[in-house]
Amino acid sequence: MNDSTFGSEFVTAAKQAPRLFFAPLLGAISAVKSEFQRIQHGARRNIEQIQTK
Repeated sequence: MNDSTFGSEFVTAAKQAPRLFFAPLLGAISAVKSEFQRIQHGARRNIEQIQTK
């Protein structure tokens, strides 16, 4: 492996490291947001059912 290949691989790995580090955190945030949306949608539906009775 020559220096330019090593250098380019090193730069590529350095650019991807933050993405790999934060991926679980971003996934958790996304899951929490979708869960809140699901709960809000269910709450709205329950309120509509109560109002129609």
